[in-house]
Amino acid sequence: MNPLRILASLLLGAMALQPLRADDAATGQAAALGQARQLSASPNTHPDAQWFPDTGLGLFIHWGVASPRGSGDLSWAMLANKPWRDQTVTPNAYYATIRDWKPDHVDYDAMLAAAKSAGFGYAVMVTKHHDGFTLWPSDAGDLGTKYSFNGRDFVREFTDACRKHGLKVGLYYSPPDWWFDRAYKNFNYKGTPALGMDHEPVTLPPRPADHDAKRAALVRTQVTELLTRYGKIDLIWFDGGRGEIPNDEVRRLQPGIVINKRNGGRGDYGDSEVTLPAKRFQGWFETCATCWPSRKWAYTEEYGFDNAALALTKLVLLRAWGGNLLANLGPKGDGTVPAQTLSCWSAMAAWMKHSRESVIGTRGGAWPEEANVPITTRPGAAYLHFLPTLPERYPNTPADEKKFALTRQIMPALPAPVASAVWKNAPRPLRVIHMRTGRPLPFSYEAATLSVTLPADQRDDTTVEVLKIEISPPAP
Repeated sequence: MNPLRILASLLLGAMALQPLRADDAATGQAAALGQARQLSASPNTHPDAQWFPDTGLGLFIHWGVASPRGSGDLSWAMLANKPWRDQTVTPNAYYATIRDWKPDHVDYDAMLAAAKSAGFGYAVMVTKHHDGFTLWPSDAGDLGTKYSFNGRDFVREFTDACRKHGLKVGLYYSPPDWWFDRAYKNFNYKGTPALGMDHEPVTLPPRPADHDAKRAALVRTQVTELLTRYGKIDLIWFDGGRGEIPNDEVRRLQPGIVINKRNGGRGDYGDSEVTLPAKRFQGWFETCATCWPSRKWAYTEEYGFDNAALALTKLVLLRAWGGNLLANLGPKGDGTVPAQTLSCWSAMAAWMKHSRESVIGTRGGAWPEEANVPITTRPGAAYLHFLPTLPERYPNTPADEKKFALTRQIMPALPAPVASAVWKNAPRPLRVIHMRTGRPLPFSYEAATLSVTLPADQRDDTTVEVLKIEISPPAP
């Protein structure tokens, strides 16, 4: 999945813009697709869109042509001479994978049932990546399940499973289409010499005058299919685009939909990719993060998989500022969920049984301005989160990886673990409850400062421990 930026400097003049993120790979990928910046968000006020800031945890599903290879990310594996770590195959070899791709074990019902238990409230499926392969039998284009897998409709299976298990339905769609552009596309990231479908030097012909208009028509048709064939769609996650189908048209088809900021329009929420934000943000926000596997979107064993301590810490850091975690899953080529992922989800499900209320349906708190631990709030309660001790180097990172190899490079706001929480200007507590054990804990409250210690014999340093602060009602 590539982070795209909107080419707004020429079209949008003096409107407020946000800079690109600091992830070198993300910035490079954005530049490779001609994307520059994105507009600040403006949340959809429709009643059906108001679920987004409360839901907290979403599942991103990157499954496609690259998955059977078990190496190399979707689409980006086709580019030669990339400056970031990734496998490289020629475009012809990449697309040849489709012939031997056997998605015999795709089971969105089982996948999303497990995700629901782990605390996920929405899911976003990659329906078409930049490689152009549609995971539904689209009537537009000539690459997808209409011509493979006997016309199987994976989008239908996904949306049905989401609704069965009570998850909000999200669809990812890429307007860039390298299959459609293949006769005119340079597959050399460095630019020169131009490389063709076998990474051979080529002289690319000029694009026909109507080429971009035809691609725009393809995008409009395919997005319209996604927004009209599958019932209510709660979120659409564009990965690039220059308004081939404007947000206003998307909202005409689905008035209550939530739209990200990568479609040439303002969008409903801010975002970061892989790296969590370093400081508090304003408005609705989401970080899409590689989790299963840890540092790639498509399935690979190279980087290992996040455990529950890592995933829950990412979630808590974002929820403490009111943001969502969109945690990525890369299923295997046959559609099965890696065993390491299911193990992590099982541990998350156990945690959710006692501490779910601290991250789902909450708002952010006064951390780090007035507290030394992340805080979330809801009417009548607040939650203090004691984070586990995480390794200095992100687990399973290759030894020669230098950029974004440290845990603090992925989570720059990560505080040091503490034994005692101190919250200044805190509301007066009625009592403090250790959520995992249900035991009350002693506390002090002086000069509007709450202090509470989590005893060592009640602390599990392999997970996030949560203390619930029951707050007294205000004086009449």
